[in-house]
Amino acid sequence: MLFGLGAWATLPAVIGGYIGNPNGNSGWIEGALAQGGRAGRWPDNALDLDGSGAVVENKFAELPLVGGWGRRPLELATLRLQNMVGVSIQNWGSLAPDVDKHPQVLTQLGGCVVVDEKGEVLYEFKDPGICAVANFDDVLAAL
Repeated sequence: MLFGLGAWATLPAVIGGYIGNPNGNSGWIEGALAQGGRAGRWPDNALDLDGSGAVVENKFAELPLVGGWGRRPLELATLRLQNMVGVSIQNWGSLAPDVDKHPQVLTQLGGCVVVDEKGEVLYEFKDPGICAVANFDDVLAAL
């Protein structure tokens, strides 16, 4: 899986987070970084937020040559770092598998479960590797 064999899009997704994409979309990344910043997650210096938590300035937009790209270099990688440090590592005790019961389990992100008001599963996606994510159209179709 480290080399993209477990999930075909692993390496392109990881590399894309570092090098950016002129045709990408970073609106959701900015929103997620702002949410993390408001929650006090590090790194918190990519955006300037006002007193209400709204984005005043995105420092990635100031990068020479690539500031106008749809997804700037290191923008997505910064969000991944913020999630790893501020969510995964900070809450490792709650998130980690019980290695005594399940020693073969490797933790990974990318799964998705949608339940109804009774807790019945409407949609489930299990990450087959690393960096795989649920198809949003499939999620909506299940609803």
